[in-house]
Amino acid sequence: MEQSQKYAEYLSTSQQHTLAVEEYERLIYFDENNVNFKFKLIKSYRLSGDLNSGIKRIYSFYGNSLYSMPQSLANEYIKMQLLTDSLTVVEKYIQQNNTLSIENKTIFQCYNLLLSGDYYGANLYIKKAEDNNLAFPADIKILAEKAEKIKYKSPFLAAGFSAIIPGTGKFYTKNWSDGIISMLFVAGNAWQAYRGFSEKGLKSAYGWAFAGLSASFYIGNIFGSVKAAKRYNKIMKNEIDNQIFEFVRSDSF
Repeated sequence: MEQSQKYAEYLSTSQQHTLAVEEYERLIYFDENNVNFKFKLIKSYRLSGDLNSGIKRIYSFYGNSLYSMPQSLANEYIKMQLLTDSLTVVEKYIQQNNTLSIENKTIFQCYNLLLSGDYYGANLYIKKAEDNNLAFPADIKILAEKAEKIKYKSPFLAAGFSAIIPGTGKFYTKNWSDGIISMLFVAGNAWQAYRGFSEKGLKSAYGWAFAGLSASFYIGNIFGSVKAAKRYNKIMKNEIDNQIFEFVRSDSF
């Protein structure tokens, strides 16, 4: 048993987390009531990236006493739920758990609000938390303030801009090169259509061909601007989410 424990700790220290899972499972088989083994097993699942298996294993240990399991395991449980974006589960667990510290509950709640996109609510929550905890992590506060300052792009405005002047919807979403290309394509084809109609009137096949191209580029540019706005917003949110995930993975608490 002692040798197996040392080997499991070696695997964890050397970041061989998948192998560590196997070794801690073996240790728990021989000592199923050892809380430390359970904690290190679940942590190894999380660090190996096998989050769903880690969550299922916690349920197998504490299915009937999930809200009163030891604090170390409760922390791991919430971390894995956050990393799998199970925000409603986290919210309920924070409210009903009776083993987590107030400080950790506060931090987890901030993460939950930020991941849900409620940046304004997260900043209000942090201000209240700081009144009771002067040592509240500055990194979380800075990230929340940064998130609230993000100016998301309106798909409706992006479409409107491109409908008025092709390409400007892309400029609005900071896709400068796409905007210039869209503007040139629509304008260029429209000009060719105008030339064709000017020379041969409405019977101009040349004019109708370029008019069709111009119209298709024009409509496509509008829909493309909507997608660009949504893509921009997703990138901005993912940037915040990834920083939160890094905090959760950091094992700072």
